[in-house]
Amino acid sequence: MTEPKRQMVIDPAVRDIMTRQEEKVGSKSDRAKKAKERRKAESRLPGRVNLDLPLELKKRVFDLAESERIPASQIVALLLADGLRRLDSGDLNIKEYRRPSTSPRYLYTLDLSSLENSD
Repeated sequence: MTEPKRQMVIDPAVRDIMTRQEEKVGSKSDRAKKAKERRKAESRLPGRVNLDLPLELKKRVFDLAESERIPASQIVALLLADGLRRLDSGDLNIKEYRRPSTSPRYLYTLDLSSLENSD
C-alpha cells in the first residue's frame, strides 16, 4: 500500500514570502512552470477534505485504488456518492449504526464495525 505524503501546514504569510523567494530563483520557464503548478494546486483546495478513518478502511481504499489503478480520492468519491444515494432512497438507514457519543460536540457516533460485519 502506498501511503499518501502529508504536507506540512505553513502559515499563509510565510508561504507568501517563500513563494516570492522561489520566484526569484531559476530560469523564466522554471518560474512559469512553478507558477502554473501553484495555481493548479490552489484550484483544487475547495474540494479537499481531511477525514479520520479506521486504518483498515483506509487500507482497503488504497489497496483498491492501487489494484484498479484509480486515484484513491475517486474511489472515495464513488463510495460516498453511492452511500448518499442509498441514504436518500432508504436502502441505507444511518440510525441502525448510531450509538450515543461521549463527546460534548456530538450526540451520536457511528458503529462502523457493525457495518463491516453485516455481510
